[in-house]
Amino acid sequence: MVQHFLDAHANRLESLIPGDPGHAAVKLLSSIAQREALVLSYNDLLLLLGALFVGGLMLLPLVGRPRSLLAH
Repeated sequence: MVQHFLDAHANRLESLIPGDPGHAAVKLLSSIAQREALVLSYNDLLLLLGALFVGGLMLLPLVGRPRSLLAH
């Protein structure tokens, strides 16, 4: 599948980019992989934040009311 992607984009880029279209196709694949990795990282971070929020909500009943300094 990756080889098909590289071949298809190298053929498409052959008339657009002077030099090595295979190298340009690899750079394109690299930028796509980096973008997808960034999206997955943000997804993991948001899942972690959501889990921490839910965990905090579960611990909320354990918190007592603060005492007033003026009340005796």
